[in-house]
Amino acid sequence: MSARRPAAHAPVPLAGSAPAAAEAPAGARRRYNGLAPQERQRLRRLQLLAAGLAVFGRRGYHGATVREVCATAQLTERYFYESFESLAALFAAVYAELREQLMARVMAALGHGAPDAFGVLEAAMRAFLEFIREDAHRGRVMLLDALAVDPATSQQSDSTARDYAALLKRQLERLLPPELGGQVSTTLLADGMVGLNIWIATRWMEGGFREPLETVLRTNLLPYRGLRALVPARGRPA
Repeated sequence: MSARRPAAHAPVPLAGSAPAAAEAPAGARRRYNGLAPQERQRLRRLQLLAAGLAVFGRRGYHGATVREVCATAQLTERYFYESFESLAALFAAVYAELREQLMARVMAALGHGAPDAFGVLEAAMRAFLEFIREDAHRGRVMLLDALAVDPATSQQSDSTARDYAALLKRQLERLLPPELGGQVSTTLLADGMVGLNIWIATRWMEGGFREPLETVLRTNLLPYRGLRALVPARGRPA
């Protein structure tokens, strides 16, 4: 069944997406508009990923339908099932794309931040906050719905949190004074800090990003400043 194609619902492109491809008419030759079938299929998949982000971000996973995704992508349902077996599979692919983009953004930010532990934390946190503020759809997918789709997607979300916790753990070990070694679990502390940072970011997003980014950044970093205060001045990097 073909979905209607309202002009008002153009797909919201994911970063790095290729331009949208026109849907090939029935009976098209092997190459259409100079594109091979595999390339046309790749471009249709990108259209569906962009449309999925728009629909999931606007309605949430449980309010979304394949029909609405197809209408937003300006493709028929036939092409949806060419790339994804279900709405959950599309959500997982959208989440994976956002995760990859966010990790690339964070790693790039780390290359420009101060080399000390606090500088690393500030650069990573700023990159994360900027990423979700640029498009609230990203936050809806990554911070809210990723935990409520299915066990596989929840595991994806948990894996992302663990990756950030591992990064954070290395910096916490640089912040904490040596005499606390063995008395504090930096693994548990990192997990707890990630939870705190995610919760603050979620509330900021739900409030429409009204608080200035710098205020949210300082709020997120306040506990780390307290940890840094435990380090004797002679042990701090310049």
